[in-house]
Amino acid sequence: MSRQVQQSSQAHRREAKDPDEHSRPLPWFLIMFLGAMAMWGAFYIYSTPGGTNSTWGDQRTAAALRGKPKPAPGAKIDGAPIFGAKCAACHQASGAGVPGVFPPLAGSEWVVGSPTRLVQILLHGISGEIVVKGNKYKGVMPAFATLSDAELAAVATHLRSQWGNQASEVTTAFVEEQRKSTQDRDKPWAGGAELETLP
Repeated sequence: MSRQVQQSSQAHRREAKDPDEHSRPLPWFLIMFLGAMAMWGAFYIYSTPGGTNSTWGDQRTAAALRGKPKPAPGAKIDGAPIFGAKCAACHQASGAGVPGVFPPLAGSEWVVGSPTRLVQILLHGISGEIVVKGNKYKGVMPAFATLSDAELAAVATHLRSQWGNQASEVTTAFVEEQRKSTQDRDKPWAGGAELETLP
């Protein structure tokens, strides 16, 4: 064997071996834990009652989850939830409004005064300056003509009987009459000046 080959062979023997990649198995306690969790899950699913039994949940029955039925035709509608959903964000739950931005409903001449004007405001909205309790407001109020006559009557009656307001009830028939009388109108009332032309 030549001297050069011998030196090369000795050099190779001095080199460290290349590392090998080995698989690293999961620890035995982790495997046992996962197995125990799987068995517990299977037992839990098997032992949980199904159907409409609510004793394992939040105690609601299937009937409660279906919600309240719609009121029958002619049934009295509560205007408070409608006010809460449509009006309270601007006029506040207290009816005090936001000074300089949204007018108050408590003691408002537009609420306790002419029911015609109040219903027309609800039907068509307002865009322009209006004076409420001596203060000027200039903004836009949306129309709520998509509400039924009964719903509009309920919310108008609610406004006229809350926060110290003591005005007469607004009937569904009155709202129906007001809707028909202005059915061709396709724009909001131009502030208080135009509303004052109404009876």
